[in-house]
Amino acid sequence: MSWFLIALIGPILWAIVNHIDKFLLSDRFEGSNVGALMIFSTLQCGLLIPIFYFIDSNILNVNFGNIALLIFTGILSVFAIMPYMYALDEEEASIVIPLFQLIPIWGYIFAFFLLGETLTLIQLVGCLLIIGGSAIITLDFDEEKKIKFKKKIILLMLLSTILFALYETLFKFVAVDAGFVISSFWEYIGVFFMGILFYIFIKKYRLSFLNLLKTQGKKIISLNVASESLTMVGNIAVNFALIIGPVALTLTISGVQPIFVFLIGIFLTVFFPNIYKEKMSKKHLIQKIISIMIMVIGSVIINL
Repeated sequence: MSWFLIALIGPILWAIVNHIDKFLLSDRFEGSNVGALMIFSTLQCGLLIPIFYFIDSNILNVNFGNIALLIFTGILSVFAIMPYMYALDEEEASIVIPLFQLIPIWGYIFAFFLLGETLTLIQLVGCLLIIGGSAIITLDFDEEKKIKFKKKIILLMLLSTILFALYETLFKFVAVDAGFVISSFWEYIGVFFMGILFYIFIKKYRLSFLNLLKTQGKKIISLNVASESLTMVGNIAVNFALIIGPVALTLTISGVQPIFVFLIGIFLTVFFPNIYKEKMSKKHLIQKIISIMIMVIGSVIINL
């Protein structure tokens, strides 16, 4: 199998995960909410911790500074996911997910201030295209033909993407020396720790979690396990493609995830409307297609 096809596995699986997240937050999944899902996801990471230890027993042979930083990145990843989940709770996946294309922009900003790196003119053009596409997709055309800006969605995703960019920068900074397995172990310690804190100190989250576990425990566990498994397989596929194929092109292919989210959303709406329903009017389809293509082109340009 060529590196190109392997690289496509990542964005396809991640797009499926996005729709699983949306389904778990939908009215069709009674009793579910962001708090309950956050506790499920974070505590579930505890199951992976012993697996990483089994793979590499040198996990404890890491200096305290790196351990603290990796645990912090795990905590940071949780706070990056939360605003995304709240945005997804209110809006379609095909609108929320494309906004993740903002992450490289924040990454470049962090690199500029922390590492002194600069952007080329073509990269600046790519950033502007992503920002423009983001603005288009967060416009709401109501029945009175008035144009409204979805401020809450864009603010939530701005927060999410900034935190994700910071998380990825810090994780890669340590993982280069410590290694992926060791870094993931300590990162998941941080994630699991946050799950415990959510359960103990946020009563609303805890009650929702217990209610969901009692009423739909098997279903929620199965879907969460499936979601985490697909995410990991997608990550492994992209990492492998990075090894055997051109880095820039592999990263560019990963940026087409919004297209797969959009296509899967249409497929589910047409064939499984009882599971998922997306706005399919000509106006909404044109808006999504134009904005997603602009953002994808921007992502391609950035990685040239």
